[in-house]
Amino acid sequence: ETKSITLGGLKIRYGYISQRGYYPDDQMKANQDSYSITTNFTKNRNDALFAVYDGHGRYGDKCAQFSRDHLPNLIARHVKRIRNEKSKKRNSNTPPEDIVLRKEAIQSACATAHKQCNLAMHASQSLDDALSGTTAISCYVHGQRNRITVCNVGDSRAVLGQRIVRKSDGDGIDGETNNGIISATANANGSTNNGSNIGGEVYYKALPLSRDQTPYRRDERKRIRAHGGRILSLDQIEGLEPVSTEENDDDD
Repeated sequence: ETKSITLGGLKIRYGYISQRGYYPDDQMKANQDSYSITTNFTKNRNDALFAVYDGHGRYGDKCAQFSRDHLPNLIARHVKRIRNEKSKKRNSNTPPEDIVLRKEAIQSACATAHKQCNLAMHASQSLDDALSGTTAISCYVHGQRNRITVCNVGDSRAVLGQRIVRKSDGDGIDGETNNGIISATANANGSTNNGSNIGGEVYYKALPLSRDQTPYRRDERKRIRAHGGRILSLDQIEGLEPVSTEENDDDD
């Protein structure tokens, strides 16, 4: 089942499903995945927030659920705060929720919200995140600006499907003649193209919107060590493999 919404000039169709994986050694293991979908985000009918959380560790399911319950509200709180500040400076009759923020302001609000959610999880008495945690990947869709702000912590991924129509010139020679975004694209007259195209082949090209934040990245290893952290494998943590004091960043 899918749902359809209109965000400004964007017509979006979305669906969701979460299913527990199969673990032969732990058949009762909880589903550690979670997600959140918030339409009318920050009381703006043109905005929506889509997010996925993938927990890990013994209490990964609790960490993912904690982020699901808190992160969207924290992002909304900081976006509203910035809008209210701008509304007061402008001294206009425009409702704060209708004020369109620059991308830098949105990014600042999202970064602050993620940091606060992380600190709140550490302080929570309802879960132990010492050896557990969660990823968080979100797409904040701004329909009025036809813009998406992507936030990423960890190695969950956001991928955009770019609609490509390949038409034939009649002599058997193909050429890409039309590009669109996602499964339905809005035309100038407000109608939509649902993917059908007479005389042409329609396919979708995957475009990555995020980059994994893991120690496999050289810049992430440097960031961790710069903050006093250490990078160890599970075998090293459990004492099954010696811990090297050398730091080799020659490979990604």
